[in-house]
Amino acid sequence: MAQTLAPPLQRGAGSRGSTLRRVLGPEWQLGWLLVAPVVILVSSIIIYPFIDAILLSFQERFIGKTGTWVGFANYAALFTDPSNPWPKAAVTTLVITGSAIGTKFLVGMAMACVLNQDIPAKNFFRGIMLLPWAVPAVVSAYVWRFMFDTTGPVNGAIANFGLLDDYIYFFNDTRLALPALVLVIVWAGTPFWTMNFLAGMQSISQELYEAAEIDGAGTWQRFLNVTVPSLQPVIVVTALLSTIWTSANLTPIFVLTNGGPNYATMTLPLLSYFVSIPGHQLGAGAAIAMTMVPFYLILVLFLTRRMLRQD
Repeated sequence: MAQTLAPPLQRGAGSRGSTLRRVLGPEWQLGWLLVAPVVILVSSIIIYPFIDAILLSFQERFIGKTGTWVGFANYAALFTDPSNPWPKAAVTTLVITGSAIGTKFLVGMAMACVLNQDIPAKNFFRGIMLLPWAVPAVVSAYVWRFMFDTTGPVNGAIANFGLLDDYIYFFNDTRLALPALVLVIVWAGTPFWTMNFLAGMQSISQELYEAAEIDGAGTWQRFLNVTVPSLQPVIVVTALLSTIWTSANLTPIFVLTNGGPNYATMTLPLLSYFVSIPGHQLGAGAAIAMTMVPFYLILVLFLTRRMLRQD
């Protein structure tokens, strides 16, 4: 009789364990084995450097020396030191990023609409469209540096047509350096938007356009009521990636203007580089870079919530 009456708790625990083993099986071990390299890679190249940068921003540390914990002193210096160019660099970063993203959206959408039509040699033009994005950033920056130089094609055309009596020093003029820089960034980044928009347009069902046309919708109404709503997930993801890349990109600025003239094109990533490497102040440079994190978090949270709300 004692052998047939097992304690209820033991029977329940064994039942739950066997059920869990039957549900999971050996697959969960294989799953963790397959995911482990990715987890290790992400932790080593993203999570660990990010945490180390946060800790570094709270230290006064110079290259080749041991850091000293100073708390929020590096952050306080950004807002209280009148000679610190951080406020101007933050505004410049927002201006460059906002104007470049808006322009790339408009130009990319227009190019995608044109390339989505049944035009002659459309495959050729689609290939040409990708060239600015495929060219390395350094090469692209030096090409535009030659284009805007006093002996370059732009000033040459101005002189040949007699539009001005003197050369235009685009990257040495505080009024022209920022627009010229935005033009270079837009030229290099627009193909990414065009490619994504074109791929999204290719996936839109033609039945939606036919139904809208039957209802009497014109070309502009079909674009606003069919194309744009169908492309909203693509627009959100493209805007998120392009905003992060544009705001963190320092290659064209470093090559073309080096942050000048008079800090007119100085952005936060470039300022962080100058403070950290040439200035040897790793802690202060990390603090400058960390001030961009809240902006990214707000952007990711806003766009993600918007995309989830649409789903």
